[in-house]
Amino acid sequence: MAQYVLGVDQGHSETRAAVCDGRGNILGVGKAFGACHSVHGMAAAMQAIREATQPALEQAEVQSRDIAYLFCGLTGADWPDEYELLQANASELGLGSPVRVSNDTIVALRGGTSASFGAVVIAGTGANCAIRSPKGEEFIYHYYHDHDLQGGIALGRRALKAIYRAETGREPPTLLTARVLDLFELGSVDALLRADSAGRFGLDETRRIAPLVFQAACEGDQVACHIVKALGEGLAELVTAGLKRFDMAGLEVEVVLSGNIFKAPGRLLQEVMSAAIHMAAPRARLVNARYEPVVGALLLGLEELGVAIDEGVKRNVETSSRRLGLIRELENNDARR
Repeated sequence: MAQYVLGVDQGHSETRAAVCDGRGNILGVGKAFGACHSVHGMAAAMQAIREATQPALEQAEVQSRDIAYLFCGLTGADWPDEYELLQANASELGLGSPVRVSNDTIVALRGGTSASFGAVVIAGTGANCAIRSPKGEEFIYHYYHDHDLQGGIALGRRALKAIYRAETGREPPTLLTARVLDLFELGSVDALLRADSAGRFGLDETRRIAPLVFQAACEGDQVACHIVKALGEGLAELVTAGLKRFDMAGLEVEVVLSGNIFKAPGRLLQEVMSAAIHMAAPRARLVNARYEPVVGALLLGLEELGVAIDEGVKRNVETSSRRLGLIRELENNDARR
């Protein structure tokens, strides 16, 4: 009887599911709305999984009773009790057994590395960082991830602070001032500060500032460059501390960069991270995530079943991922280029 793995990747923006056979051939994919159990409720999170898996199973022409392993990478899996709660609820969906729940950073890591171990930095609206050792040990920063390193949100807050400092003469003049005022259709920094103080800039508004920071940095704006460099140095520190935790600093290890922040114009962020990481881990290599994280969930599920991820399996994953649009970076996968 053929063995099939069902993989799920759930984030705030979307939920993806995919099915593969025991040789890594991906047979079906599905997508649904994003959800987090701690934000949107457990019912919504589980409904999103159900809606994403249905088209994946239908496309693969596989029944849920044929699933030998369900591996879920879920946002909001942060505290130990949340893992247990999510696993219990995912099991009740009847989509396969056994069921394993991990944080979504782990499936993103596995989908980006050629080996079963490495590090990942995810930076989009928010951010997270995770390390997986050759022995399968995992460390995820979760709530230990500094607030001023939280992706686009953090960049937006840093930019607002810099604008206020520039207005009072504590920072050089910056292109960010006029551009952020234009973004929010405000006439002065006083108006910006008043709106900010009144709580008008939530997460959605703040993250809209991030692209302006990268654009200004590409134009040589001193303040914007400093903001990007500070973010890169902070993210690199997370990685190097994690590698040292598992005595991995001397290994050839891939550091996966995933999320929209790393798709922004310019290479300053990646260059700063690369330089800082290489000081502590000279054999580390920054790479862009090759596959969508849901592919990482499939690989982890196969490994849980005892399937060796040999060259044949890798070739099947690559071929079927191309066919189903699950490859993130077709060329120039080395993030230092």
